Amino acid sequence: MQKVLILMDMPLFPYRIYAYNGLANKGYDLTVVSVSNEDAHYDIPLEFKHIRLGKKIYGGFVKLENFESVNPDAYDIIVVDPNLRMLDFYRFYRSKYWNKLIGWGHHKGRTTGNKLAEWVRWRFFTKFRALVFYDYETRKEYVEHGFDADRLFVANNTQYVDLSMVDLTAKRNSFIYVGRIQDRKAIDKALEAFAIVKEQANNKDLVFKIVGGGDASGLKELCKKLNIEDSVLFTGPVHDEHTLADIFNRAYGYVSPGHVGLGVLHGIAFGVPIITCTGRKHSLEVVNCKPENSFLVEFDKQSIADAMLKLCTDVALFDNMSKSAHEYYTKYCTIDKMVDGVDNAIKYLSK
Repeated sequence: MQKVLILMDMPLFPYRIYAYNGLANKGYDLTVVSVSNEDAHYDIPLEFKHIRLGKKIYGGFVKLENFESVNPDAYDIIVVDPNLRMLDFYRFYRSKYWNKLIGWGHHKGRTTGNKLAEWVRWRFFTKFRALVFYDYETRKEYVEHGFDADRLFVANNTQYVDLSMVDLTAKRNSFIYVGRIQDRKAIDKALEAFAIVKEQANNKDLVFKIVGGGDASGLKELCKKLNIEDSVLFTGPVHDEHTLADIFNRAYGYVSPGHVGLGVLHGIAFGVPIITCTGRKHSLEVVNCKPENSFLVEFDKQSIADAMLKLCTDVALFDNMSKSAHEYYTKYCTIDKMVDGVDNAIKYLSK
């Protein structure tokens, strides 16, 4: 049985547990090192060994506590998120480890656009035996840059969804935002658009659900000013899968005018079209927003409202976009697809 070590620069998020369990069930003796100063909260049985390391930040660089306890010589394969800010990971970037090293991540840094930094990144990634990307578009960029396509794989970064809970025929009555309440999400712009929709949609039962933690006081004041406080529900964080499934199954659209990330995958899995805006700083998951399953509109309340109105008034349009979104998720973005991408990279090294 091959011993595989995964080093990721993130906490042990529940959606990743499903992927790691899936990889362990492929027959690997798997150990995962997560990085967090807080214990992860989950109730999912682990099929792998887990090591959690605390961290300290020095000028944008990260130093891990007790990292010397991780012995790279004990593993046949090392899978690492090659974040160049993780100082301890440089321990693995030596010639004795190159032949068993796989890079798994988005393979783009905060310095994207900085020519010198990009040159360093291209040269650095040539050392890895295989690279696993979050999306096919980034893989294509690397192929065009001269990387051998045979050693480039895709494990679409995704959100775990129990597909048996998806109901594309459920009656819809809401728009939703699911995630932390943060300024960069521009939820205030979504509420301003919703106020327009409430005036024009002629649907007194239509509501907007904001699902997630954070300071909602400013948004609640805005709802009062917009006279929509009775139609906006602040649920707080929701972690129960069945409750979340009911929220998604009853939604016309997932609205996040600002930054979007994994919420895109959560929405399209349930057949909920995404509404977000161009010209914003999004995570790479935005590449899954296609014209057939999402609206990418200008960053103004009227454009957002127009998209929302189309979804809640045009039955045929909503049905087509909902079906396309769900089909896209099942074809490209399930946890099984993510597991297969990493598994294929490991098998490539094992040839």
